[in-house]
Amino acid sequence: MSFVPVLHYMLGLGAFGFVYWLLSGLLGYLRAADIAVSGSTYSFILYLWSGILVLYLVFGGWWLVRRYSESEFMWR
Repeated sequence: MSFVPVLHYMLGLGAFGFVYWLLSGLLGYLRAADIAVSGSTYSFILYLWSGILVLYLVFGGWWLVRRYSESEFMWR
């Protein structure tokens, strides 16, 4: 069995982690600059980000399982 689909899935998780790291650093600067980081817009963006991550985890996992059920990765 090949590890390439798992590598693709892990790279996607790494990309999400990197973007989260960048955005959390930006949020620290916004707090330090005394710019409001709460309220409905902030909550909406937080819910949106969380929803995108959950969708990636669910459908990415589904993609990974389906990828291994293809004939290319079946035991011979």
